[in-house]
Amino acid sequence: MTEVFSAAVALLARREHGAKELADKLVKKGYAADEVHTAIAACQNLDLQSEQRFVGMLVRVRVGQGYGPERIRREIQQKKVDRVYYEQALEAEPVDWLGCAKQVLDKKYKSCAQLSWQMQQKQKQFLLYRGFPSQIIAQLFIDVEIM
Repeated sequence: MTEVFSAAVALLARREHGAKELADKLVKKGYAADEVHTAIAACQNLDLQSEQRFVGMLVRVRVGQGYGPERIRREIQQKKVDRVYYEQALEAEPVDWLGCAKQVLDKKYKSCAQLSWQMQQKQKQFLLYRGFPSQIIAQLFIDVEIM
């Protein structure tokens, strides 16, 4: 096998990479672009690199870190991975986004009894920053008002 292929395998041994991300790293190391694409194709043929596995791993990790679907989707788009893989990852492991948002909010703000309007806005901004859609946030605060 070639030196580029060995470098690609070494990177993939540490963690999953998207094809674009892997190509960028190998080109940055000084390998020629055509050799890099050949090595990545070989890795994909041997199932050492898989966009589906990469996106699945990324979704699981980010959900575990408390990020919402919008932020995860943006990150996957920035890594130049097809949106189809993201949708497949969510179908394979459906996430309770409302429960996740509640858990993130409870961890950050510890449960407060009566929230002022300003505190509610601050919490909503935090959840938006974390990537939760406004429908989930609205539902979460409706549920809080009922309790």
